[in-house]
Amino acid sequence: MSEATVRYGTSPRVARRSTHALREGITVGLIGAAIVMLWFFIVDLAAGVPLRTPTLLGAALFDGARYADAVTPTARLVVGYTAVHLAGFVVLGVGVAGLFALAEREKRVLALIFMLGCCLAVIFAAMVYGLSQWVRDAMTPWVFLAGHVLAGAAVVGALVYFHRRLLREFPTAAE
Repeated sequence: MSEATVRYGTSPRVARRSTHALREGITVGLIGAAIVMLWFFIVDLAAGVPLRTPTLLGAALFDGARYADAVTPTARLVVGYTAVHLAGFVVLGVGVAGLFALAEREKRVLALIFMLGCCLAVIFAAMVYGLSQWVRDAMTPWVFLAGHVLAGAAVVGALVYFHRRLLREFPTAAE
């Protein structure tokens, strides 16, 4: 047993579950982030301007830039935005994995996960619209939205893979 297990009185089984949920969350987050990054790279490459999207988003995030014309790709913008992007997806993945770990013990949490997913979809759509307004048509909202829809589908696919048994119980989760 670890020192934390002895000190706080948690069982080794609970410690294993939380480690598993953390690992699962990081995996799910990295899958989502990788899909979005790959999508943006393909779109930028097809447009003939590789790394345009992370450069533009990095400039908007770090420098408050609003126009694509004034932004040139730098390692600071691309790597900085990529780090923020990865961290955001990993935090979201860990949160979702934690909710699914809770749902493994209490099936009614599945209904909460569904409601939160719907709320996050609405918040995300508003974020895409706001971001596209901020950068003033330098980035097409549909491309941005499509990348994140693909990532969402990949994340849901990974969660279905990790929690097949639990999701079969979804129709009876509200009982």
